[in-house]
Amino acid sequence: MIKQQKMNLELRFGQPNSYDFDTILDQFSGTKINSFRTSSIPLVQFWKETDSKLNELFHKIGLHSDKQVLCFEYPTKPQEGIGKASMTDLMILCDDFKIAIEAKFTEYAKMKPDPINKWKQKGNNEANKQKVLDYWTSLIRPFSNGFDNDSLQKISYQFYHRTASACKVLGKAIVIYQVFYDKDTYGFLENFKSKLRDYISILNPNDKLSFYIWEIEVIQKVTDNNENDPFTQMKFQNIYEFIKTDLYKM
Repeated sequence: MIKQQKMNLELRFGQPNSYDFDTILDQFSGTKINSFRTSSIPLVQFWKETDSKLNELFHKIGLHSDKQVLCFEYPTKPQEGIGKASMTDLMILCDDFKIAIEAKFTEYAKMKPDPINKWKQKGNNEANKQKVLDYWTSLIRPFSNGFDNDSLQKISYQFYHRTASACKVLGKAIVIYQVFYDKDTYGFLENFKSKLRDYISILNPNDKLSFYIWEIEVIQKVTDNNENDPFTQMKFQNIYEFIKTDLYKM
């Protein structure tokens, strides 16, 4: 039994002022989603019980902080080259550590992320992309025991800049893949985790960087309806039921 305590936390969307959770839902209502099975929906619903979920997380990975700032859609902009900010689904900011949470649901079953070498070849400005990549590398390198550039090309570019976002910190960096699954996506889960393990092995993290998987089984309770906004609907009823969870280090 986890002893519950009232957490001294703030909820944010982007990097503005602190909000209550209903306003967080209003912010998400303005984002574009293609389906109720988009990962942001179970992610936001999961963190609606913010105190208990944060207590659970800190208990399971052995962390403590006197104050936490939770920021949905947290931007980390590259300081070299011209590129889009890396938007972390949920960043938990504490005094001496930072937790980047990346949510996945049907994406890992349907999409094949570009490795770095293919990402660099897209478009006609490879030199600029190399500058962006070098910036992400500069953030990650202090958190690694060493990696070679050839192996690095095999890593998913999204995984790389999400990791770099967590590593923009003076203390410890933690990356958690919060993976939601159901009967339709469960068969793709092991392959996704295997790829993550390969990426982590290439990065060769030191003791300042750690990776976790948080597996969460879900059942969809509300049928997709283009006329309804799931985040507004979430104020009145849950979109998903969470069956069981399992959090462990990669």
